[in-house]
Amino acid sequence: MKSKNFIEKILFILLLSALALFIACSSSDEDKEELTDTEADSSDIDTTPDSGDSTDDSADTTPYPADTTPDGTDSTGDSDEPAGDNDTEPTNDDDTDTEPTEPTEPTNPTEPEPTDEPDPEFEQNAEGCTMIEVPTITMSGYPDEINGYFSPAMSGNAIDIIKIFLMGDLKEGTYELGTGVNDNYSQCQQCVMVWVDAELAAAKEYYFQTAGTLQITKVAGEGDAQRTNGNIKNLILKQAEDNLDYIFISNGKCIAAKSVEWETITDDPSTPGND
Repeated sequence: MKSKNFIEKILFILLLSALALFIACSSSDEDKEELTDTEADSSDIDTTPDSGDSTDDSADTTPYPADTTPDGTDSTGDSDEPAGDNDTEPTNDDDTDTEPTEPTEPTNPTEPEPTDEPDPEFEQNAEGCTMIEVPTITMSGYPDEINGYFSPAMSGNAIDIIKIFLMGDLKEGTYELGTGVNDNYSQCQQCVMVWVDAELAAAKEYYFQTAGTLQITKVAGEGDAQRTNGNIKNLILKQAEDNLDYIFISNGKCIAAKSVEWETITDDPSTPGND
């Protein structure tokens, strides 16, 4: 009996030892597997610094130009040229920077620009009148008498004449026609008349000034040798009865001219007043 019990104890002890060894081996295998898994997980974490893949700008301590990437190209895709070359390169366009411009000629402030704009008052006063055009007059029989021709012809085949009489002391200046002393033939100092179908000292029709501005622009010579240059603007003449008093005819016709010019001063020394 003792022998049997002894054997059973021995077997029980061996069984316990085997069980303990089995448990110990199992625990060791599990620890190894856990360690292997931990190492595998650790190997998945990339701890090697990669300056090209890092998105942390503060960790990148390598200095680069403001518009250049680490691979040597600028932000616009250009090659390894230093940044800012295109911005700082000087230009040498001497033609546009240093070429002098020609100065403009100064205008004379005392000479107004000529204008062809119609005068509303003249257009109204000349309504119904025959408009004439007078070429520049160059004839002068006497210092105080200037005679010229005009177109169109008023009537018939005889000559139509415009006459300008300048009385008294001839001076450069501007004078109004048809007003003051110039409103009648008996005392006018600057007188303008038109003779239609003129023959010798008579004419078929006579016209005398009622409006206009006469300007003497130049006087040359002395006494009987005096000659003048000048012009008349917005001239209006009305039909008169005869060549003595030039009394206006009621409801008579009228003649108008926008401009009349005369130049009796010439460069010919043989002409009186041109010495």
